[in-house]
Amino acid sequence: MASSKQSLLDMEIDSHSAESQLQFQEFSTNRSGGGAAELDVRSSHTLTFNHSPDTPGSDTEGDPESKLLHEGTERQSSPSFWTFEYYQQLFDVDTDRVLDRILWSMIPRPGVSYLQHHIKPKPDLYGPFWICTTLIFTIAISGNLANYLQTAGKNYVWRYNFHIVTYAATAIYTYAWLVPMLLWGFLRWRGGQDTRMTFLEILCVYGYSLAIYIPVSVLWVIQIEWLRWLLVGAGAALSGSVLLMTFWPAIPSEQRCLVLAGILGLHLLLAAGFLLYFFHEPDDTNSSILSTTVAPPTPKVHVNDTNKS
Repeated sequence: MASSKQSLLDMEIDSHSAESQLQFQEFSTNRSGGGAAELDVRSSHTLTFNHSPDTPGSDTEGDPESKLLHEGTERQSSPSFWTFEYYQQLFDVDTDRVLDRILWSMIPRPGVSYLQHHIKPKPDLYGPFWICTTLIFTIAISGNLANYLQTAGKNYVWRYNFHIVTYAATAIYTYAWLVPMLLWGFLRWRGGQDTRMTFLEILCVYGYSLAIYIPVSVLWVIQIEWLRWLLVGAGAALSGSVLLMTFWPAIPSEQRCLVLAGILGLHLLLAAGFLLYFFHEPDDTNSSILSTTVAPPTPKVHVNDTNKS
């Protein structure tokens, strides 16, 4: 009997503590005018629920351990380096994004990082690959056309130089891969302010920076030497400025001037090399141009039999 009274007493204490935590609004109904019911709010109380630390809605949900667990799950879901899906995601980009990246790789905007606003968080290799490939064929076609115009009306036989494609491909792909690799290695070695810049992001930035040389190489066909060099300087200055503003925060301040000068110098040297090698006026000894001057044939002398005697 004593135990039953004690259990009843515990239940009453629990009920009083529960009522002190949970309070509900009380309403009363008053009937007036044709039997319509109206609600009269007698009292209004605020009902507050406190989350325990273990509940999903608590403030401790974003603790470091849960974040590490979430990041580990994302890493496990990402494809492996040796699978086809890993390389497939590098070419998963739409046309609007590619055009946007091409446009802003030619137009520098002070205070705006090209990498942060247009490349991250999803760099691609689709745009850089087709930009490099298109640049190879535009230089090959425009270079041969420029050589043809330079020799027109002269005493030469012009022939198409197929070796330009090989030379242009070697120069462009070497520049687009080797320079980003050297820059990435330098940033990893020195550890600048932005050490999270990956090799894929640097490769993507450099690939899109070559897009400005496609229209420039087409205009190099014009046989005006000062206009050609003006296009070289303008193209290298515009796309080079985007490169400088992109890598400015990532390079340590001690080597910043030297490294940025090297980036801009290599970019200008590439354009000048295109013009000097592929668009120069061919010499008389050029293998693709043969002289049409032919020595006159030696006249044959007919000797009669009567002269022999």
